[in-house]
Amino acid sequence: MSEQFDLIVIGNGSAGDAIARTLGRQGKRVAVIERSHLGGECLNDGCVPSKALIHLSKRAECEGLPWDEIVARIQAVQLDVRGTDPGGGMATDGIELVWGDPEFVAPAVIRIGDRELTGHDIVVATGTEPGIPPIPGLADAAPLTNRTVFTMPERPDRLAVIGGGPIGLELGQAFRRLGSEVTIFEALERVALMEDAEVSLELTKALERRGVRIETRAAIECVTRDGGHVIISTERGTYVFDEVLVAAGRRPQIPRGLDELGLKLERRGFIDISGCGRTNLAGVWAAGDVTGKLQFTHYASYQAHHIGEHIMRGTCKPVPETLVPWAIFTDPEVGHAGLTEEQARASFCAVRSAVLRTEELDWFRTTEQTEGFVKVITEGDTGRLVGAHFVCAQASTLVGEACLAIQHRLTAADVASTVHAYPTASELFRWACARLA
Repeated sequence: MSEQFDLIVIGNGSAGDAIARTLGRQGKRVAVIERSHLGGECLNDGCVPSKALIHLSKRAECEGLPWDEIVARIQAVQLDVRGTDPGGGMATDGIELVWGDPEFVAPAVIRIGDRELTGHDIVVATGTEPGIPPIPGLADAAPLTNRTVFTMPERPDRLAVIGGGPIGLELGQAFRRLGSEVTIFEALERVALMEDAEVSLELTKALERRGVRIETRAAIECVTRDGGHVIISTERGTYVFDEVLVAAGRRPQIPRGLDELGLKLERRGFIDISGCGRTNLAGVWAAGDVTGKLQFTHYASYQAHHIGEHIMRGTCKPVPETLVPWAIFTDPEVGHAGLTEEQARASFCAVRSAVLRTEELDWFRTTEQTEGFVKVITEGDTGRLVGAHFVCAQASTLVGEACLAIQHRLTAADVASTVHAYPTASELFRWACARLA
């Protein structure tokens, strides 16, 4: 007989976890299905191990930590973040945890092993996996991805990174600190393409000063593995490495059976959802990275909060639009809030911008972190802030204030007239805004 649930959630990343607990704490009968491990991509293969590696790579420069010690410490951090309950505390919230690989047999019915589960509502929150570009020979060369790089048996002396986005830049710089020779290959005209062009240029220069080689407009013709070496051939020449790390995009992980049921996908292959989170199948919702929206843990949690409320209350209101900041944890860091200058000029008739370099402020000088700047962008007619872009120490933290100011339609004058503590990094945003007040 089929087991009946009010809600079945597939996947235990930030989106699935938030929705399951929202209903579980309200006394609903909830099941969470997980295939391999709790915590989703962020805890197991993404944010947590990568930030731990970045931190440890800085320590390794001074302490000389060996690679096996770094791997052990990364795993210790993951265990600490995961907590001591192997069930993730779900039982406390009235949630049944089911292990296995699910298959849809009907929109409301899931088979998992010898069990059949029926849900009044089902949420697909299965996230993404690393994408492997269709470069001849690349898949056969057994490339590293974010799912394997943190546990490889030894640090490569020569590392190629395919992809100049956040993952490639962060991990590339971390391995350079650990002593690897690193080359980043980016097919487009610049790395960090989602950032303001000036930020991208500043970051490129900073990475190159630290010994990271960056090859843009890099058309890789083929990749081959020859014994213990990886050979990358481009139109510019041939390069030899010990390992190659692929950090060039993500693809959705969609549970078995949904294709046969006619699940609608958007043009990139992610699950197509309505404004409130519904799919085209009755009773089936989707949340998090598998929907192809902004692929950040903090956005998945925001989206999931609203979808959980919709399911609990039986409503279907659009998830409210919100400003989503993000950061790249390189050195210097990057913080992004709102529109780039190019985007702003395409949206408004009048735009003003100002740049303030960190070397002009006392906190950055006293801490010897004078690399970088902030750029603030306003709508010219009103002075309202529409974008702020940091490339400097503490950028990942500074961007929060900028996001708050933009979200609540403050002007540059509003920020400039607000007293900030001295000497702090936060003054950077204030005095940049003062140049447009």
